[in-house]
Amino acid sequence: MRRISGLVAELGLSAGEEKALIACPAETIPAPGQYLLAVEGGAIQATTLFSAGLWKQGFLAAKPFPATWQPGTGLTLFGPLGNGFRLPADVQRLALVAMGNTSSRLLPLVNNLKLPQANITLFSDAQSADLPPDVEAYPIRDLPASLDWADFFAVDSPLESLETLGAVFNQSAQRPAGLRGQVLVQTNMPCCGLGKCGVCALRVKRDWKLICEDGPVFDLADVLKSSSW
Repeated sequence: MRRISGLVAELGLSAGEEKALIACPAETIPAPGQYLLAVEGGAIQATTLFSAGLWKQGFLAAKPFPATWQPGTGLTLFGPLGNGFRLPADVQRLALVAMGNTSSRLLPLVNNLKLPQANITLFSDAQSADLPPDVEAYPIRDLPASLDWADFFAVDSPLESLETLGAVFNQSAQRPAGLRGQVLVQTNMPCCGLGKCGVCALRVKRDWKLICEDGPVFDLADVLKSSSW
């Protein structure tokens, strides 16, 4: 596993959420949906970091991260790890869906990826992050009415919210037959694939997958069908 030195360069608020600017080499920055392991000093417990956007000397890390971190805190970084989002090049209408308490982990899909002429809409009940002016934002309750509008769904959902996510998609009689999308499944990943502890196991189709290793981004249709959708 790749090991790189990093640094907490700055802490601050962005759209009401605390963020950490992580200074690191460009090749260490996780792609949208991927993650890094960050270890502070001699700490035993690693922190899982997802990108909320790029920075000229590294990236903006989304919460959560330890309250003990301060500007200048040295980090040992491992990664990038996991499978991230893979948006098809033909996407014209992208729906971002944040089922948890933040939409920050979906922001790189807006800011980093180049989707010429794509229309992007965010559905979330969390406080809207720093969205470009051309990205509209709606609550989750408006998602069922837009299922026939979007040609791709990029979702960030806690593991415990997958059943709710399936129910939201099931509300619409206009649900597309050929659903295209991916979901970043959020859960505790204590060993991050090193010990294969099974804490982050997820049933996908008729098999069990480890979110830390086989994900954390999965095909949306497969995950929803496994959740009795």
